[in-house]
Amino acid sequence: MQLPNYAARANSARLVRLLCKGKCSHVVWAEMNVDYPGQEVLRKSQVGDFTAVCLKCGKIAQDPYNWLRP
Repeated sequence: MQLPNYAARANSARLVRLLCKGKCSHVVWAEMNVDYPGQEVLRKSQVGDFTAVCLKCGKIAQDPYNWLRP
């Protein structure tokens, strides 16, 4: 998987793609606070159970809706 420069140094076990609600306003790579637990776990989680930091602008996302892995 080819990552853009802004995501190249992130921990690959924690990478997800999400819609950034910060300055980016589009789908970007983000790094979760834990290793990716799987889509089923994310689907059942509540807001705030996990966080992901946008690797472009630094906005912290707490709603795991549609956090995807390639």
